[in-house]
Amino acid sequence: MELGEVVVAELPGERQLYTEQKPSTQDLLWRSGNRIHQVFGYLRGEMKEYGEWMKNKPLMVQLVDWILRGTSQVMFVNNPLSGLIILVGIFIQSPWWMLTGCTGTTVSTLTALALSQDRSVIAAGLHGYNGILVGLLMAVFSDKGDYYWWLLLPVAVISMACPILSSALGSIFNKWDLPVFTLPFNIAVTLYLAATGHYNPFFPTTLIKPVASVPNITWSTINVPLLLQSIPAGVGQVYGCENPWTGGIFLVALLISSPLTCLHAAIGSTVGMFAALSIASPFDSIYLGLHNYNCALACVAIGGMFYALTWQTHLLALGCALFCAYSGAALANALSVFGLPLCTWPFCFSALLFLLINSDNPAIYRIPLCKVTYPEANLIFYLRMKRRASESRREEQKRKEEKLSIDSKISTGGTPLCTPKNRHSQKNNMENIVDAKIETKGERMSLKQSPLSKAGKRVCRAVEYITGDMKELGDWLKDKPLMIRFIDWVLRGISQVMFVNNPLSGLIVVAGFLVQNPWWTLTGCLGTVVSTLTALILGQDRSAIAAGLYGYNGVLVGLLMAVFSAKGDYHWWFLLPVALVSMMCPVFTSALGSVFCKWDLPVFTLPFNLALTLYLAASGPHNLFFPTTVIQPARATPNITWADVEMPMLLQSIPVGVGQVYGCDNPWTGGIFLIALFISSPLICLHAAIGSAVGMLAALSLATPFNTIYSGLWGYNSSLSCIAIGGMFYAFTWQTHLLAIACAFFSAYLGAAVTNMLSVFGVPSGTWSFCLSALTFLLISTNNSAIYKLPLSKVTYPEANRAYYLKMKKHERSCCEV
Repeated sequence: MELGEVVVAELPGERQLYTEQKPSTQDLLWRSGNRIHQVFGYLRGEMKEYGEWMKNKPLMVQLVDWILRGTSQVMFVNNPLSGLIILVGIFIQSPWWMLTGCTGTTVSTLTALALSQDRSVIAAGLHGYNGILVGLLMAVFSDKGDYYWWLLLPVAVISMACPILSSALGSIFNKWDLPVFTLPFNIAVTLYLAATGHYNPFFPTTLIKPVASVPNITWSTINVPLLLQSIPAGVGQVYGCENPWTGGIFLVALLISSPLTCLHAAIGSTVGMFAALSIASPFDSIYLGLHNYNCALACVAIGGMFYALTWQTHLLALGCALFCAYSGAALANALSVFGLPLCTWPFCFSALLFLLINSDNPAIYRIPLCKVTYPEANLIFYLRMKRRASESRREEQKRKEEKLSIDSKISTGGTPLCTPKNRHSQKNNMENIVDAKIETKGERMSLKQSPLSKAGKRVCRAVEYITGDMKELGDWLKDKPLMIRFIDWVLRGISQVMFVNNPLSGLIVVAGFLVQNPWWTLTGCLGTVVSTLTALILGQDRSAIAAGLYGYNGVLVGLLMAVFSAKGDYHWWFLLPVALVSMMCPVFTSALGSVFCKWDLPVFTLPFNLALTLYLAASGPHNLFFPTTVIQPARATPNITWADVEMPMLLQSIPVGVGQVYGCDNPWTGGIFLIALFISSPLICLHAAIGSAVGMLAALSLATPFNTIYSGLWGYNSSLSCIAIGGMFYAFTWQTHLLAIACAFFSAYLGAAVTNMLSVFGVPSGTWSFCLSALTFLLISTNNSAIYKLPLSKVTYPEANRAYYLKMKKHERSCCEV
């Protein structure tokens, strides 16, 4: 007999006792595990139970909790235990820095109390985190070293400004339900360092100089362990600490509160390190984590904190971190001209930009600011909202089906009456009525007798198909394969630079590119394709994509990056930054559109200006991989002899100025562009030529060097401004025609000012002056009915815009007569 069998047969009472005791043992283990989990539950997240318990405690005890929460809120963590661990990490870095940081957050919190700010916001540490950054970074950039006790005085004074800045910025950002991030800290510290500087006798700061030569980099000397060490160091640099052990302690503090926050902080720091390597940054600055900390903050903000965490928002967080790294390089070069540090300006800029994105993709869901806590809780909130939305959709669909079944059994008739009392509703529906009248214009014309022959009418009909916005072609393409429609979108995007929504015009413009430079044609088309594809991936409005409104900034980015490249033509690695920078154009467009829609304004070429300016500022002429052409400010009076002016060259500068809209200086290319404009809209062609001529005259009035005038550099901004005001966004009348000429002059003179200012940073003027002047003129308020700004949703091309305006005017007159 087997031993096992003996055990089974003997002592059945003991076996029964064992089976009775087994559940109680499991229950004990389950209870102990549950208690441990409950204890960790009290420590993780925002420690809400602890905050509730603290509410009836003395103010001094509560203040300690608020300070600790403010310390951790720098990393979007509302947890006093995490704040305490972070203070330990700062103490390891420098006890003096910990003292100045605690002074800053204490003074900032007390000031918020004195200003009677929202007590719940103070209790969450949202009025303390900017103060601790002020205290830390003022100590970091002090040239007096540690334990300079007089420094505590400016630390306290500057920290007092943080709640004021937070409250003021919050009043503005509430319009878009956005957080203020570390903008109060950036403003306060930047103003302090700019006011004192390196040569201040009381509070001197460290000297910061711009890059003056190409860095000497030997890739074989790279130290991989130090690269890996730069990841925690980059997290530590959020607080200005370069010690990797301090950064590791910060990661532990984040892990306690939210593992997702810890993960995205490490990922963001890693992205910053790789981005720094991609632009050949000096290794010492990479090892210190100076390229990482803004990326860590940006990745945390987008990856689950203000967007619900999905794989789409996770990728969006990586994109934001990458953009933050490159924009940080640009801003660092720009601020170094003034001797100022970078601080967290790139993080604020990139995070706010990505939070302003509008998307039809339900997986890219921005949490309402009042519901933001920490990533894990935000995800639960999103899933609940998603379930409720699906339930409500099902109920609504069920109600519709029930209503349809009832309506199918009942037949109704009758015509609604319209009386003079309904004028208000008539006015509200006026735009739709006018649209219907304009659409049926062709049908009415067919009923009238025409003196033209059938052949003539066919020719006119054929011309109508290729002019304007070629709406018939767009309607015909709607059911065609995506690839065919995509080509149409790309061509429309290329022509939309000149406010033309016409694929034939876009094709002719591409032919003009080939006449100028085939390499530029490739980079420009690549920019348009990548920009349009990115808009599709981000779930942007399909009708706007089909109109080319997400492609035109991409073509400008691709063209002008090639124009200002010092590597010359056919540098194939150059296509990589062209694609990356073009991907940012839809992000800029969507974000700026969220802001400008409050005033019903277009974004124009602002996305191109932002993308190109950041790229050129980040790379510069001393970049090892992608150097740019050197741009220097004017340092002497130009030698001008008026007898040397060439009238044929001045006249030639008019088409050249139109060509310079795309960065092309070939007069034949400019002439081809004018033909492309004329096919779509003669009024656009006319105003383009007039605007370029105005720019040429403005340049002569300022005694500009003739070579600059001949190359059309004074004509392109004026040309765009004249088109925008002369019939595109204002209905074309003789009053708006004069306004367009005035805008063209203003744009030319503003362009001279912007060029001189940006040349200090070694950056070209782009189309900044056009954007600023056109937006200024579109914001004009007037009681003159002849100066009529069209609703943005009704803008097409000048001839159709004028027809719409006349119909509106006629309809208003008929309503008044009633």
